[in-house]
Amino acid sequence: MPMRLKSTSREKQRDFLGHMEKLFQDPSVIVPQCVDGGMFCPFRTYEKKIASLSASGNYDRYSKSPDQILSGLSETRRAMESDQNTVFGVLKTQFGSIEYAKRGGSTDDTVLAGIQHFDDPLWRMLAFSSLAKTKGVRVYSSSNFFLGSCKNTSPGVEFFQDLLKDEGVQFTTEGSEITIGNSGHKLAISHLSTVTINVMENSTLNTVNLILKHILTPDISADISFSCDFLGSTLSGIPANSLGMYMQGKINDRTFIRDIMDYRVNEAVKMGYYIIGEDVFKTPEELAGKYPFKYVPDSKIIEILHATNRGFQMDAFSERKVLEAVWPSHGREILKELFPDVDEAVIASSHGSPVDQIESIQNASRGMDIRNSVEVSGWSPDSQFLVDVLMDYFAHGREKSIRNAEKSLGSSNVRKSLFYAFLDCIGESRNREWQFTETEKDLAWKIRDHVCSIIKRGPDALPEEMENIRIFVR
Repeated sequence: MPMRLKSTSREKQRDFLGHMEKLFQDPSVIVPQCVDGGMFCPFRTYEKKIASLSASGNYDRYSKSPDQILSGLSETRRAMESDQNTVFGVLKTQFGSIEYAKRGGSTDDTVLAGIQHFDDPLWRMLAFSSLAKTKGVRVYSSSNFFLGSCKNTSPGVEFFQDLLKDEGVQFTTEGSEITIGNSGHKLAISHLSTVTINVMENSTLNTVNLILKHILTPDISADISFSCDFLGSTLSGIPANSLGMYMQGKINDRTFIRDIMDYRVNEAVKMGYYIIGEDVFKTPEELAGKYPFKYVPDSKIIEILHATNRGFQMDAFSERKVLEAVWPSHGREILKELFPDVDEAVIASSHGSPVDQIESIQNASRGMDIRNSVEVSGWSPDSQFLVDVLMDYFAHGREKSIRNAEKSLGSSNVRKSLFYAFLDCIGESRNREWQFTETEKDLAWKIRDHVCSIIKRGPDALPEEMENIRIFVR
């Protein structure tokens, strides 16, 4: 039963019914223009029936008709001519509430409200709501268009432009495509595979609801389809729960697009795919082919990824993150294969991130190889200090060699001289001048050329040049 409008005055009710006089000047105004009608077009049939009814003026003949539109005209006429025993109610819809008058007939409330709002760009199409259910017709209504279709024909891009203008939406058009928003990923809303409205990720509207306000259809899912460009060439799924909330107007364009993105990433990962940015790699071979690995051989990573059979997602490729993902189950195996000659106790005691562990063992192995390749040792603690500094430099680079040297300097003036000579050879002495006395610098200059020669020529120069330094360092 309709809800009685207690807040509407009798005067306003009479004004509402008085407005119906305009309807009966030309009741065919309730019939939309059919864009594809043929011999059996129901819209043209109604045009003829209503024209005959208007000419006769005998609206009562349809007061008990099962035809909802004709009975609705009859009931509206009776309500207009006498407001006695007329009930005013409110029809609640997803897009708002509509006031209407009911005069003892059996007309469907939605049809009746649509007839009585014959000049409203939004509500007038509801007059054909029962026909949409029984005959499958479609009605499209906006400020400048009132169109019907009995053969599943889209009203054309001009209609969608008009309804978006009605809703105050800014857009651009190219051919049969309309675009709303200007950045991010794209949601394509297609109507009957004819007109496409591209909604960009930065849109905070609910575009599909704005469209549905202006369309009467028996099957929304048959008329409107969705696609999203994110991973679209590989996955086309759309989360049902988010789609439902989007259609109901509970979430906006941006949220819906991001829900689709999250859903597709999760589905891809479940399928064992690797998502890097917006690229999809279905196999470890494809991944390694695009992003060669630096720390671990590609063949080993491919073997492990096949074994784990788990996908992952990254905004940008990171070998470190890949290793972190497989390390708990395959870290020890990787280290043993990378360093077959390293004692297992060393591998077991390694700690830190996967890359830290690899680099630590790598550096230790490199240092051991260098020391084993050159038979040289100092003749005193100070001279051994220089040998160690140079070996660290060749094995681990300047930063680590400087740090280790600083820890071993102690208070020895000779070591400081040797350290200063080393720093000057690698271009690091300028900002440390204040740390050394003139006496320490004097000794440093005497051995500098020999130290620089070692750095330039490599570890093999150590035996020869250390003999040259022996005359200056006890």
